[in-house]
Amino acid sequence: MSEIARQQPGLSAPRVPIGRLLLNYALQYGIYLVFIVLCVGVAIASPVFLTARNLNNILLQTSAVGIVAVGMTFVIIARGIDVSVGAIVALASAVAVTAIKLNGAAWWVGLLLMFAVALVVGVVNGFSSAYLFMPPFLVTLATLTVGRGLVLAISQGTNYWGLPSFYENLGLGTLGPIPIPVIIMLVSFLVGHLLLKHTVFGRQVYAVGGNPEAARVSGINVERITMLTFVIVGLFSGLSCLVLTSRLNSFTPSMGTGFEFAAIAAVVIGGTSLMGGEGNIGGTLIGVLIMGVINNALNLLGVSVYYQDVIRGGIIFLAVMIDALRNRYAQAID
Repeated sequence: MSEIARQQPGLSAPRVPIGRLLLNYALQYGIYLVFIVLCVGVAIASPVFLTARNLNNILLQTSAVGIVAVGMTFVIIARGIDVSVGAIVALASAVAVTAIKLNGAAWWVGLLLMFAVALVVGVVNGFSSAYLFMPPFLVTLATLTVGRGLVLAISQGTNYWGLPSFYENLGLGTLGPIPIPVIIMLVSFLVGHLLLKHTVFGRQVYAVGGNPEAARVSGINVERITMLTFVIVGLFSGLSCLVLTSRLNSFTPSMGTGFEFAAIAAVVIGGTSLMGGEGNIGGTLIGVLIMGVINNALNLLGVSVYYQDVIRGGIIFLAVMIDALRNRYAQAID
């Protein structure tokens, strides 16, 4: 209640229409309700869904994409986009695995190479977008194409199996009942949340995404923050590469295919705006789980593989449409 209303008993604070109030709550928390309803529906349709083995499988299947989605959240909040993450995963794995299998490198050399490759691509994407003022979508589309070409050139299209025990133990190991890749994913989400919500850097990311010019006037180095978000998604892609390569205990040239769109869809489904300045890591986690549950449900219910991509594409379309409507509504009430 306003100060004037408190001083004059005959006046009362303006009431917010119930429809607008409900819409606000739906936009903020509807994704959690969707997740619950989805899980209940799938559990009713298939009793196998709620078994511990199946739930573990969902988390394992989403672990690599989930890690990428953490980094993607930073980029999108800062008004960027990165469609090269799948190529980063494949390229980092190609360099590391061929070094181990063909050149006899130690496991830790392969580990360093994974993160070095991911870091270099992240720096290239970030520098080009922030300091050369190139559109992020086109920059990362170019590095995606270059990366996929390098994967084939380095590996000669060959699959490699059997990595040092470090990778096998990481990919197939458990800590109690929880697989290690799932633990790595959950720790990634925790680190991303702390970095985004409880640091000066995180607040600057929101400021840059919300209004770059206002952020610059307030003393924020917009170019540096923008570049760092691409470096972050690059490093998380390197971590995703480690998890995926270890889980498979192998390398295939097609690995990481579709990661970019799955990660972007999960981030947007989780409430992060493609217009920048809005979003959170918790929502991204829910988005990742929704994508994982949908993929699992399609398999449990025996949906033909020919139609599964159609359904996934439809989900991405709906996610972008909801984001557009949310932004339109936010502009209307401002």
